Amino acid sequence: MIAEDGFPSGGLIFFSGDSTGDTARVEVFGTGVLFISGHNAPGTTVGSIEGDGLVALGSNNLTVGSNNLSTTFAGVIQDSGSLTKIGTGKLVLTNANTYTGGTEVEEGGLGVNNMRGSGTGSGAVQVNAGTLAGRGTIAGAVTVGTGSGAGAVLAPGGSGGKPGNPLTIQSTLTFKSDATYKVDLNSLHVIADEVIVNGVTIENGALFSLLGSGQGILAPGTVFTVIDNTSGTPIAGTFANLADGSTLTVKRNTYQANYEGGDGNDLTLTVLSP
Repeated sequence: MIAEDGFPSGGLIFFSGDSTGDTARVEVFGTGVLFISGHNAPGTTVGSIEGDGLVALGSNNLTVGSNNLSTTFAGVIQDSGSLTKIGTGKLVLTNANTYTGGTEVEEGGLGVNNMRGSGTGSGAVQVNAGTLAGRGTIAGAVTVGTGSGAGAVLAPGGSGGKPGNPLTIQSTLTFKSDATYKVDLNSLHVIADEVIVNGVTIENGALFSLLGSGQGILAPGTVFTVIDNTSGTPIAGTFANLADGSTLTVKRNTYQANYEGGDGNDLTLTVLSP
């Protein structure tokens, strides 16, 4: 809501020139707005963001996370700018965001738990290091790892969710050679993490990690879909430690991998006889 003086009635935090938020904990609630649209390029840094207000990027980049806090932002990030996550904390986005400039994860965690729209706007998501997690929806293409970095992780459902709540990527997903796909599987409740994606490429060297919880012995033939590939093309490549047809044992169950599972082009894990 805009007051008669032209400013948001809920309050305004405004960065201009070459100003920086450094490690400031920025909170914007209700009709409050964080403006960096008037800042000099390429943008500015703040310690963390939280609340349910508005972040107006303009064409700038907002770098978040320098205070290493873990926070949740339930508001809207808008405009043509971009978002970069740094620091050891976790930033969780729970609303539909509309910014278009893309998202980078440099450190810590970014959780995408939105219920509608895209939690990361319409742009691409690049995970250089740290973890991309959650159970929401991402519109843009996602690349995990750089091929020469310290490693990056995709962990669907891993941001306050539980196994069985999928992360949906409406575009393609690429695992670079230094990437890890982490899946949690609960044998007691017979549920596992899953990513739904429109096309998958797995480069040589990328790893698969299956973490088990619960002590249940699953019925032979039980199938878990851990990559639901909605594209008409097969998954390109395999994880370095999970060849097609190979098996892995976690706690009391042994699973066989199939990159042609589901409707013919999904990655599934099928429980084998003890």
